[in-house]
Amino acid sequence: MPIKSSNVDAWLAPDPSRRAQLREILADRERPYYEHQLAA
Repeated sequence: MPIKSSNVDAWLAPDPSRRAQLREILADRERPYYEHQLAA
């Protein structure tokens, strides 16, 4: 799961009373970018 580097600390040490924050972290993830080329 790609998590933004700014959210890593909150993800690794979650506050049990703020489960919604974890869902927000998962929703605010880095989108991978794939570059491709056609084979010759």
